[in-house]
Amino acid sequence: MRKPARPRVLTCALAAVLPAAALLAACSSSSGSGSTAASQPSTGTLTVGIPPVTDLGNLYAAQSLGYFRSRGLTVKVTYLNGGAALIPAMESGSVDIGESNLVSVLQAQQQNLGIKCFAGAWRSPAAAQLSLVVSPKYAVSVTTAAGLAGKTVAVNALNNSNQLVTDKYLQAHGVNPASVHFVGLAYPDMPAALSSGRVAAAIVDEPFTTIVTTTQGSKLLAAEPDQAIAAHALYACWVAPSSWLSAHPQLAAKFIAAIEQADGYVAAHPAYLPSILPKYTSVSASLAGHVTLPDFTTQISAAEVQPWANAAAEFKMTNSVIAPSSIITSIPSSGGS
Repeated sequence: MRKPARPRVLTCALAAVLPAAALLAACSSSSGSGSTAASQPSTGTLTVGIPPVTDLGNLYAAQSLGYFRSRGLTVKVTYLNGGAALIPAMESGSVDIGESNLVSVLQAQQQNLGIKCFAGAWRSPAAAQLSLVVSPKYAVSVTTAAGLAGKTVAVNALNNSNQLVTDKYLQAHGVNPASVHFVGLAYPDMPAALSSGRVAAAIVDEPFTTIVTTTQGSKLLAAEPDQAIAAHALYACWVAPSSWLSAHPQLAAKFIAAIEQADGYVAAHPAYLPSILPKYTSVSASLAGHVTLPDFTTQISAAEVQPWANAAAEFKMTNSVIAPSSIITSIPSSGGS
């Protein structure tokens, strides 16, 4: 795989010029924490690659509530355009760990890159979160899946999870996926493309689902098209290179322990995440309460990966059905610390 230019960790000084405007409170410049065995085994800095979406609400909560700090962790964030960009960033060593869709991890396994899921991240809720939406300029002509035939649909990365979701959704509704033209756009660029009619539809994630449907007039065609893959699908996992996990098992364990603590807190305090989302993402305070959040989890099993492995092979995004167990690894318990 060709290694991309080293991604930058977003800094607070860039907040005014970045369209995603999604910064962690403690953000600062970093060239990465250095994924080597020489790093401290149980405390230290983690450079985490994530997309600029609210699916990372539990990470924002863990940062805001001090759950990382209490475990001796400093978490720095690099914003990337989903798992398709994360895998090469980890391969280059500029990111230690990250959150990736399962398709990217399956593709990395096919290439023997040694990238493993060490915990689940989130499942799709019943309401609109990762959604297929139609441009306001096409809202009258595209009211069913059949209306997308011959149209252009934006996904955050070509030949990756959201294109696969759309393929399966179209197939389930009797539409030939080959009749749709896909273009790759970063999530923050999708609102403008939909508003202008440059694309007829897009798979958007929160907060952009709420932004385009509430303020721009885009219409919801499918609230959760990934249900065509599996009901209540596990969409993403926390990932890292096997070599990094072997050298830093306690860092990984402490990170997940903080995430689990945040999951429990936000479940018990449903108003908390909406209150902090404007600080960390591009969603405004007035819209934050309308954003649909995923079902956070750290659980992952081969059975939950299997539907993605099957679909990826069916639509030639992998050469064969990758064994789900081959992309999952375990880490030790943090011991409650």
